[in-house]
Amino acid sequence: MGISSSKLQSNPHQFATPVSEAASGFQPEPKSWKTYDYIICGGGTAGCVLASRLSENPEVKVLLIEAGKSNKGNLLARIPLAFTQLFPTAVNWKYETVPQAGLDNKKLTWARGKILGGSRQASLSISVNASVYQRCSPENFEEWEKAGATGWGATEMARYFTKAEKYSPNPDFPHIDTVLHSGEGLSATRYGPYAPICNTIIDAAVNVGIPRIPDMNADKGPAGVSNFAGSVDPHGERSSAATAYLTPDVLNRPNLTVAVDTRITRIVIDEAKGDDAPRATGVLTTHKNGRLFAVAASREVIVSTGAVVTPQLLMVSGLGPADELAKHKIRVVRDLPLVGKNLLDHFSAGSLVVRAKAGKTWDHVLSPLGGVVALSKWLMSGSGPMTSIAAPLGIFVHSDTIIESAGTDSKVLDLSAAPSAAPDIEIFFAPLIVVNNGFTKTPGLNGLTIGCIAISPASQGTITLASSSMLDPPLIDPKSVFQLPTGCYSTLFRYLSNERDLRVLIKATRLALRVARTEPLSNALDLPADSKDESTFFWPGDADPDTVSDEALTAWIKRNGQTAWHPTSSAKMGASPTTSVVDAELRVHGVSGLRIVDASVFPTSVSGHPCAVIIAVAEKAADLIKAAQ
Repeated sequence: MGISSSKLQSNPHQFATPVSEAASGFQPEPKSWKTYDYIICGGGTAGCVLASRLSENPEVKVLLIEAGKSNKGNLLARIPLAFTQLFPTAVNWKYETVPQAGLDNKKLTWARGKILGGSRQASLSISVNASVYQRCSPENFEEWEKAGATGWGATEMARYFTKAEKYSPNPDFPHIDTVLHSGEGLSATRYGPYAPICNTIIDAAVNVGIPRIPDMNADKGPAGVSNFAGSVDPHGERSSAATAYLTPDVLNRPNLTVAVDTRITRIVIDEAKGDDAPRATGVLTTHKNGRLFAVAASREVIVSTGAVVTPQLLMVSGLGPADELAKHKIRVVRDLPLVGKNLLDHFSAGSLVVRAKAGKTWDHVLSPLGGVVALSKWLMSGSGPMTSIAAPLGIFVHSDTIIESAGTDSKVLDLSAAPSAAPDIEIFFAPLIVVNNGFTKTPGLNGLTIGCIAISPASQGTITLASSSMLDPPLIDPKSVFQLPTGCYSTLFRYLSNERDLRVLIKATRLALRVARTEPLSNALDLPADSKDESTFFWPGDADPDTVSDEALTAWIKRNGQTAWHPTSSAKMGASPTTSVVDAELRVHGVSGLRIVDASVFPTSVSGHPCAVIIAVAEKAADLIKAAQ
């Protein structure tokens, strides 16, 4: 269900104070502004969780600010299988990277949600995503602790995953341990339904040596092949952070204000006097008419604008690398060298499409008649293909376990090669043809779309400023420039400029091709023995995995590769301001009254879809903030 628009504010006079900015510079006067205890910047996944949890205390006033609109009335945002249809609409910021040398100088589109409930890139609990619910690997969170994020280990994170989840059991999945999947949380999850070809894919994966695991979200992590759970409620609707956490009862709280259609232009910071640290005291906002407004925070400003916008907002507010701020004549409030650095993202080889026999997939829902039938079933009973997540199952393996040379044995994995490492490859399967993120139509064809993703990236990137204004999109570059001990600078990585990332994707693609040509999946597909025709989107799906060359796969990856929309770590958590941006309680180093709660604080990437992790981080952050009250 959408959110009642009567509970949302788009008129800034209702929640903020009009101010003017003199040519000589803005002089803040927070004492005269409308004041809240907490201002949450960004109504995405983390922001919705925080607004709900912090406003549970009726003694505190909370303001949540979102640049986009409500999700009310957006039918596509409610249908799990329809997420790609949101990409060309107004709910997508449509960011682009700078040209990538490793991808023949292509610019890649980064889809980001501009809607209450957020985006998060093909993942959980947000309004623009594939609705996959995944807790990732316990090893990820042990690595977080080693990186200085004390208190964020696997046991602690498991507690918050359980707190957040509202699992609806499916009798077709009796093996799911309901002890690990709470029914008491707010974020709805469930399994099924799945297309006829899905069990066939799992059987083929097992036949090449990939272990079948009953539950990707169990304590041992996702290594193996299994069905994905979906962020879908019992009525067959997408469960976003907005629908789960900002219910009508929550929005009726008199101490919670939710502002939409509101752009935050700067964090207002009271600069240091003597030995005192600078303090965040409020934010400036702008609206459709260009008027400037301000609101004050008596306790904290919490930034939850995501891995792209969070470092941008910090920098335009004077918090970031001094050399970057100087380029744009921004006064340095606090030199924080890691803001915008260490950007990590999962990179996909692109849509690998294989031909399928009729009746095995859900391509029929893409036809006019089939789409009407499926939509009618969803509208009337909340059932049928439209209630399915787009990627219903996946394989997670470590690249070191893949045997690259074909032999007489059909097994292609040596599981002893990396026994304790988290997976660095995800291969997901969508039971329909998806080309060019769904923009390319394929009427009358049947197929299976496979995504091969490097989920432990060695390539690091940056978010930098195009200007000193939040109205100009930042520069997204999966490249990192770090200062070496000698004082010189060295450009380290771009997408696929690191040989390891490219090698991982080649291995993943070849493994996916082998699964496709293994029984019983091969019997459900309609593949030629081999094809060298690279002009069709069915290549390299038509190619023989034992004869197609690494060079040919490399060229294909560079033509077709794209982000998996999982950016993290651009304002990462750690022990020191020289190696991180926030401490283990998510407080910005050297600035009081300011926290960051979103994927930008991840110390390292996670081996899977990050949205369940974001919700768990926000749940823990809410407890940390409450404990400080």
